Amino acid sequence: MSGQLIFDPLLSLPMIYGISGALLLLSAIGFGLKLRGSVLRAALVAVLSLVLANPIWVEQQKEPLNDVAVLIHDRSESMQLDGREAIANALAVQIKERINEDPTLDLIEETVTPSREGTALFGAIQRGMAKAPPGRLAGVMVLSDGLAHDLPLSAKPTAPVHALVIGDPGHGDRALRIINAPRYGLVGENAEFIIHIEDEGQAMAPGALVSLTVDGGVPVRVRVVAGKDVKVTLPIEKRGDNVVEIEVEAAKEELTLINNRTAVNVSGIRDRLRVLLVTGEPYAGVRAWRNLLKSDPAVDLVHFTILRPPLKIDPTPVNEMALIAFPTRELFVEKLQGFDLIIFDRYTRRGVLPMLYLDNVARYVEKGGALLVVAGPEFAGPYSLARTPLSSVLPARSLSKIETRAFRPKVTVKGARHPVTSALTGASKKWGRWGRRIAASSFSGTAVLSDDKDEPLMILDRVGNGRVAMFMSDHAWLWARGFDGGGPHAELYRRLAHWLMKEPELEEEALRARIQNGQLLITQHTLSDEVSPVEVTGPDGVVSKVPLKTVQPGIFTGVMPASISGLFSVRAGKLLAVASGGALNPKEFAHLIPSANTLKPLTTASRGGVYAVRNENVLPDIRRTSVRDRQAGRTWMGLMRNGAFVVTGEERRPALPALLLALLLLGLAAGAWWREGRS
Repeated sequence: MSGQLIFDPLLSLPMIYGISGALLLLSAIGFGLKLRGSVLRAALVAVLSLVLANPIWVEQQKEPLNDVAVLIHDRSESMQLDGREAIANALAVQIKERINEDPTLDLIEETVTPSREGTALFGAIQRGMAKAPPGRLAGVMVLSDGLAHDLPLSAKPTAPVHALVIGDPGHGDRALRIINAPRYGLVGENAEFIIHIEDEGQAMAPGALVSLTVDGGVPVRVRVVAGKDVKVTLPIEKRGDNVVEIEVEAAKEELTLINNRTAVNVSGIRDRLRVLLVTGEPYAGVRAWRNLLKSDPAVDLVHFTILRPPLKIDPTPVNEMALIAFPTRELFVEKLQGFDLIIFDRYTRRGVLPMLYLDNVARYVEKGGALLVVAGPEFAGPYSLARTPLSSVLPARSLSKIETRAFRPKVTVKGARHPVTSALTGASKKWGRWGRRIAASSFSGTAVLSDDKDEPLMILDRVGNGRVAMFMSDHAWLWARGFDGGGPHAELYRRLAHWLMKEPELEEEALRARIQNGQLLITQHTLSDEVSPVEVTGPDGVVSKVPLKTVQPGIFTGVMPASISGLFSVRAGKLLAVASGGALNPKEFAHLIPSANTLKPLTTASRGGVYAVRNENVLPDIRRTSVRDRQAGRTWMGLMRNGAFVVTGEERRPALPALLLALLLLGLAAGAWWREGRS
């Protein structure tokens, strides 16, 4: 209990000031005229003013309030390295025990959770201090490695902030950073990357070996100098997404290998697509192919139709029939490798192309080229392409038989799984009929379309590094004319051409992975009925098996948590996919050596301390200090005593007894009257 003197005026303050001022003025005049009783009159004015001010003595009953200490526990990803989290947990237990021993101290805890934006340490400190009631904050203790990536506090704390920096600052680590990476690259040309290798806490190595891999292929290895921005190049070989995995070899000392790897997605684009279309003779289907290829502005089409073979007797003048001579040597020898796709549409061997040139086409396919053959009646005859060196890459052999009955094409079981035809299965019963099919045998590859007797109608195959597609009918143009309801000729032609030119989205055997909302989403496309669990290697090197479930024929998906930032590798047999979690250069793993540099301005401004902690046995002593005392020492940290309290009761009474004041006023008035009456 404590007391204090307060005033509760009987009149308003202006009235009290006016009355007291007027009486004091009269007293001053009396002193100036040297009138008797002036001193008593002045004393009377003073006592009257005191009565009007009404002094009150107040006694309050106070209950002291506990001070509040704030403990910030950093649980970011960098704290999981080098045993830091275990040390922080042990120190947190010791701090809680010491706080519990002091009955005048309460504790508030705040945690820094892992984030893809780095460690928001200052944000956690701000939240912790905001939870403490005003005037009761004793101090803030921060258990962290000191690696913060958010903005520092703008306002000065009202209590000391102590930083316990956990970890060995002398440990070494190597980190890979991508300074510049292209989003797009031309197929067949090199993409340029600028990388930076940083060796922290250890001597700079004369060179570090960096590996660059596209979609799990053969790595390109270069040796770069650490501590400098270095340009490295990598060829982009396919259209669409190219996941470039960049990895630097481990140094002598490493806190983690997570920051030694990263992945960049480079979208491969073709400058121009070059297509060679050779038509054996004019017929109604020529326009369908030509219209499709000419409608794409990115396609350079070279089209030749053999109007008259060299040995045919035709009285039509040459100047009225041929526009230009067929440049066979230029196309099939000199510039053959420059084409992305070659189409033989109802071509028959008539001496226009020598066997050597057709053998060049076969070698072109084996080396990675694309070939489409549309078989007409000529394919069943003695001058068929199946009787040339090109037969080594064709998926079918002719039976020299032509079926002319009407049938309705349909998607096969495997065609329902193949990306070229899977999107067309829904309306296949309404497709128009065709009237001709070329019988063949010795099928290889995958039949995605068939007739009503399940005989192959469209066959897709891989030969060497290239691809081959074969239509066993030349009646697809009936769909373009709308015959019998027509059919999806344009979509079928487009998807077929893109598959032949290795469009990634149309791969029948593909594995894809991406990270979304903290989860790794895995998708596998396959022609098989079942798939085995995929093998996932996380950024921390832990290998997990993830089962996949069927979502539709040929498509299997799986999900697993991906809370750790870094590169995830997914493998299914020979297929490999990679997905990068977080930013290209994760802030959390850019620098991993413990440091007090980011926290020191805050601790200095708040009169707190910085303590290097390498094990759980070096917790500084916790002392209670007054507001004006030092708040930190070499081996101790202070928590302020704020002296906060709450008033639970109050008693008021007059400071001077009323009877005493009345007698005093009467006595002074009588004394002044008596003094003035004396001569």
